Amino acid sequence: MKKTPYLLILLTVGLLFLYGFTAPSDKEHDTRLVGIWKGFEIDKQYEGVEKHWIQQRFANGTYVIMFTSKEDCEIKTFTEKGKWWTNNGEFFEQSTGSKDVDVYKYTLENPLVVNFKSVVLLGKKNDTYIFSDYKIDLD
Repeated sequence: MKKTPYLLILLTVGLLFLYGFTAPSDKEHDTRLVGIWKGFEIDKQYEGVEKHWIQQRFANGTYVIMFTSKEDCEIKTFTEKGKWWTNNGEFFEQSTGSKDVDVYKYTLENPLVVNFKSVVLLGKKNDTYIFSDYKIDLD
């Protein structure tokens, strides 16, 4: 009788949990947006607020962002995770636990810069928020 390779089973289960066990999806994921990106803006979404972020978009359609914001000399940090996808030049982002999907038009200025313009934010039409992400090249 052959013994089951328990270490191999444990490693496989661990990797599934580490990288996420996702069902097949029919959503598109523009591979040019995968990777680690940084960005910042001042007074664009909220007057008097400066925001900086680092976002990692994974090929499986998940993301994580770490934000730092400064308002009236008070600094706050928080993280957000969720799902992202693309369709016809639009970028969709839905944070975990939210029913709202933010929608942006996006264009790649070059492989290291992507520009976003809001279409829908927090469930409401909004075309006033503009920002850019800059790819962090780790090579």
